[in-house]
Amino acid sequence: MNVQEQILEKIKAYDKIVIHRHISPDPDALGSTLGFKKLIEDNLNGKDVRVVGYQEKNLEWLGRMDQAGDAFYEGALVIVMDTANSSRIDNKNFNKGAHLIKIDHHPSEDQYGHLNFVDKGAASVCEMVTHLALGYGWKISLEVATLLYAGIVSDTGRFLYDTVTPQTFEAAKYLLTLGIDVNELNRNLYKKPMNVLKAQAYVLNHFEVTEHGVAYFKMSKEIQKEFGLTTGTRSLLVDVLANIEGVLVRVCFFEQDKDQIRANIRSEGPIINQIAERYDGGGHPKASGAMLKKWEVATDLITELDLVCQYFGEE
Repeated sequence: MNVQEQILEKIKAYDKIVIHRHISPDPDALGSTLGFKKLIEDNLNGKDVRVVGYQEKNLEWLGRMDQAGDAFYEGALVIVMDTANSSRIDNKNFNKGAHLIKIDHHPSEDQYGHLNFVDKGAASVCEMVTHLALGYGWKISLEVATLLYAGIVSDTGRFLYDTVTPQTFEAAKYLLTLGIDVNELNRNLYKKPMNVLKAQAYVLNHFEVTEHGVAYFKMSKEIQKEFGLTTGTRSLLVDVLANIEGVLVRVCFFEQDKDQIRANIRSEGPIINQIAERYDGGGHPKASGAMLKKWEVATDLITELDLVCQYFGEE
């Protein structure tokens, strides 16, 4: 029995299921968890499935979070999706269930579940869920198709990233046959509130570039508050510095509460996830995140990334 079959057997065996994802959710995290919940409810009778985590207002159009108290976790199956490291799981009750399954596409050494299904070749977890559903012979509703397609489109940068494979297009093609309103979906995915546009202007006026092609900007808590940014709207700033001639790596530094600074790192070539892992982070070879404790460490991270860019340019 392969891991996909084992996951199905576990889902069938439990009447209570709680689904978690990572903090600061993106459309792939929300699309995969909300979509998987609906798939289970639509195809297996008698399941009480709840998706938990912080309600990100900017992505509320994808769906709302559920509540699950301590009592609900007793004898429940817990599924954590799109989260490489247990430290980044939203809602720390994830380990209070009877059995824990991890479904993810990020490279990671943190095998925190009793059962791990990690496909590093998948462009998104929504792609993985689509193929899981098709493999199980499950019916996929239009609602689910929209959720899964949103995650695929978002995590592939509208199919521009090199993580895209023929399997990615196969999943997207099938979902599109179910009648997704692509125009409405794209409006929801890419609309920008006025405060975000003003924040983008701030970024363009304050970013810096290192000698070997690392573009970066820093945002204090005060600046974020000035623009009314949330964890969700902050994500809309990650690609502001994309496609600049001579830039190989770009980094967004966002100061958070509890003396933490979130670094979002993106690359046009150099491998950066191994560097991110040394700064309490990780992710994909060309799309990673890190967590710093003080601004001085940001300088160290920039220096390391600049060195990688230097060697990359000499190859």
